[in-house]
Amino acid sequence: MYVVSDELRGLIESGVAVSIATADAAGHPHLNTAWGPRIGAGGTTATVFIDRARSATTTADLHSTRWIAMTIGDPISYRSIQLKGTQLGVSEASEEDREWVRLHREAFMVSIALIDDPPALGRNMWTEDVIRIDFQIEQAFDQTPGPNAGQPL
Repeated sequence: MYVVSDELRGLIESGVAVSIATADAAGHPHLNTAWGPRIGAGGTTATVFIDRARSATTTADLHSTRWIAMTIGDPISYRSIQLKGTQLGVSEASEEDREWVRLHREAFMVSIALIDDPPALGRNMWTEDVIRIDFQIEQAFDQTPGPNAGQPL
């Protein structure tokens, strides 16, 4: 089990780009854009949200293998990390969850605006209907481009 530090929590819960990867029982990988990464109390669990319209393969993988990897990257500094673990649950997003996702998307839009990406680029990446994925964090890796990429945190 990996415990996320307060400093790392700050990065994860900021205006970062987020993707998750899953795999089916045969090991075929699938990638999905995600939103609103949040670290649970104690730093050993994470929550992330995906658009329902693009969730079928991801949720099927999670019910089959439970494996998940979440990669976050700061659009400004390129600092990136990956958290790997097993899903604890896939559920409906609450009103509080949807507000968290909305705030993350606003912060993401600010981040991409600071690097001169057009607003439509970010806005065209999501729908309003999201589902929640909770997972146990088992491993963490530095994914920032450079000599330490791939090293455990």
